[in-house]
Amino acid sequence: MRPAFRRGFEGTKQTDMASYTYDLSGFLTVESEFELSLFDAPPRSSESEADIVVRRGGEDAPAVEWTDRRAAVTVPPSMTVEKDDAAEPVRFTKLLLSAVQALLLRRRATLAFGSAFRAPDGSGVGLFGPSGCGKSAASFRLARERGYRLLADDLLVFHDGRVYPFPRYLNLPRDVPAVERWLRSEGASTDRVRLWPDAADVPRRSVTERVPERTELDEVLVVAPRESPAGSPEPIPSEDAAATLIDLVDESLAGWITEPRTREAIDDRGVDRGPILRSAVTRAACYRLETPRSDLARSVAEFVER
Repeated sequence: MRPAFRRGFEGTKQTDMASYTYDLSGFLTVESEFELSLFDAPPRSSESEADIVVRRGGEDAPAVEWTDRRAAVTVPPSMTVEKDDAAEPVRFTKLLLSAVQALLLRRRATLAFGSAFRAPDGSGVGLFGPSGCGKSAASFRLARERGYRLLADDLLVFHDGRVYPFPRYLNLPRDVPAVERWLRSEGASTDRVRLWPDAADVPRRSVTERVPERTELDEVLVVAPRESPAGSPEPIPSEDAAATLIDLVDESLAGWITEPRTREAIDDRGVDRGPILRSAVTRAACYRLETPRSDLARSVAEFVER
C-alpha cells in the first residue's frame, strides 16, 4: 500500500489519498499526489513533512504557495504530468524544477546542467556546455570505453564545493547494440536498470534506482563548439570556467517558466548562484574544449587519456 498524506501543507486541507515521496540527493523531499517522472528513483515513505508538496487543483494556471521553508505546487487539470514514451511533460517539469531551484538556493545550493564522472583514478571530472553540444554522447563514450563511472549526464546539484547527481535518467545515444552491451556489463554501475522506448521504440535511456555518490571536481571541461577543426584544449582560469557555468545556468533557467503568475510565485529571495558555482571549480584544473559537436566524444576521450 502506498503511503498516505499524513500532514497537510499549512493552510491547506489534509487528504487521505495515496502519495509518493522522493528524495533529491539528500537536500529536499518532494511529496506528490501522483507519480513523478522527473525523479527516476523509487518513491518511499516519509515520516517528516515534505519540502515540496505537489497536488492537483481546480485553477486554469499553476500556482506555487510558500510557507516558511516549504512550497506547495498546485497543478491545473489541463497540465500533463505523465511521461509519454521517452518524452517528458515539459511544462510541468519546468514548473517543478523551478520550485526545486528556489528551495535549493535558500539552502545555498543550485541546479546546473552538465555531466559528472568519477575517473578510474578516483578524481572527479565535470563536462559543461550548451544544450545540444554532444555532452550525452561524450559521457556515454567515457563510461563505455574508458572506464569512467558516469554519475549524471544532465542535471547536477552544486553545494559547498561538491557536485551531487540529480536522481534522474541518463540520456543515452542511439547506438542500440552498444547501449545494450554497456547496460549488461559491470561498467553500467547500476543495481537495477530499465529501458524507456522512444517514439521509434529504440531503447535509449537507463534509469538507476540508486543515486550515485557526490564528487569534488578535480578537472572541469567547458565545451565551446565551433565548425572549424578542433584545437588543443586550452587551460583557463577557474574564474573564467565559473563565469561560463553561471552563464549556462542563467540561460537554461531563463526558459523554465513562461506563465507570469508562476514566475512571480517562485521566490529564491535573491540568493546569488555565482558563489555556489565558483566554489565547485576553484580548486579544479579548468580547460576549454573548442570542437565541433560531431567530434566532441572523441575529443573528450582523447583529452582524458593525455
